[in-house]
Amino acid sequence: MNDNPNAAADIIQRIMQTAKAAVPDSLSNDVRDNIKAAIQDVIGDLDVVTREELDTQKAVLEKTRAKVDEMESIIAELEKKLDL
Repeated sequence: MNDNPNAAADIIQRIMQTAKAAVPDSLSNDVRDNIKAAIQDVIGDLDVVTREELDTQKAVLEKTRAKVDEMESIIAELEKKLDL
């Protein structure tokens, strides 16, 4: 589940803006609030991440990959020196 309430709020806001064209202006605020609450419930149950979270994990993975490559190179040099 997404623990970032701002990300969920952003998603909800985008959905509401998209749906606004399909919802008549005469629709009462109570109905709009109920629709928004229903969307929040659905999104809260989804297992989604924000673009920021994805980019952060990608950077961590790239850093880890570089470190593994460096360590493999060091091990290969040591094996060569030891004739393994």
